[in-house]
Amino acid sequence: MGKNPTMKPKPTNYWKRYDFLYKNHSKKDLFKKLKQGCKKLGKPYKKKDKRGRKTKFSSINYTAFICLHKIFGKRYREMELEASLYLQDKADHSTFARNYEKIPEEYAEKLIENLVMQEFIYWIADSTGISTKIRVERLQQGTRNKAKIRNKLHLVLGYDPPSQTTFILGAKASDWCTSDSEGAMQIINNLNSKAHFFGDSAYDSYALHELIKEKGLIPVIKPMNNRVRKPTSARGKAKESFDLDMYQKLRGVVETVFGGATICGLITTFSKKTKCRRLDSLMVALRHNLLASIRLCLRVFYATNSLEQQILALFHPEFL
Repeated sequence: MGKNPTMKPKPTNYWKRYDFLYKNHSKKDLFKKLKQGCKKLGKPYKKKDKRGRKTKFSSINYTAFICLHKIFGKRYREMELEASLYLQDKADHSTFARNYEKIPEEYAEKLIENLVMQEFIYWIADSTGISTKIRVERLQQGTRNKAKIRNKLHLVLGYDPPSQTTFILGAKASDWCTSDSEGAMQIINNLNSKAHFFGDSAYDSYALHELIKEKGLIPVIKPMNNRVRKPTSARGKAKESFDLDMYQKLRGVVETVFGGATICGLITTFSKKTKCRRLDSLMVALRHNLLASIRLCLRVFYATNSLEQQILALFHPEFL
């Protein structure tokens, strides 16, 4: 008895989907998706005045091209070598460096948020350090020494357990002195949801708990060992209702983002300027959401198309 070609196939495992993704998509597909996202947001920056010669490419093309290569850990010299493969002509590496500095941080954050394709009932907050090779002198306890400059990336991740889908709902880059709770407050300040909000003990602050209550979130934050001064406050109530089993089951999901970024070498930045280091930090979140959006499209394609259409897509990926 032959197989029915219209029957939906059984879901494939993660690595088969991962393999299919890379075999049937190229960096040019990612470039097109980034370019579409930039077009929806509009031009990231404009020419200051009418004097001087016109730019070789539009700011949208520059932004999409540079971000694409940044999320794969490429340097400006490598961008110069590959420019003609994506753009109409070649460009000097210094041109890419100048245009990268012009991209506003807020624009990169919006580009990350616009790639999110669904809502989530679980939000997980965390941060990671972005290291550099730059050392600066500092005075500590009367002794002068040199310390490496470090930046910090704050994330709020959305997680859907049934489909194991993860998207970064918001990202902020800051200096090393910014606390984890302050970074999370900047991200969720413009968001409202009934989701569960997970965080380690670094997020157990009065101000963040009050904001979580105001936004309608349900806190699942690991309490610190110190005494709660105000038992009737939002922090005191959250400590009483803290679910340790739920926290331990879902809190570690966010580490997959940082693990993937470490493998790709995005946890270290070689930029000398502060703004560029912050943009390099945001590229970690942009990479995750870009690849997650394509994986989600692939999963929907498997679920809604017949076996014949799936076989056709193996030879013609443009149908995806």
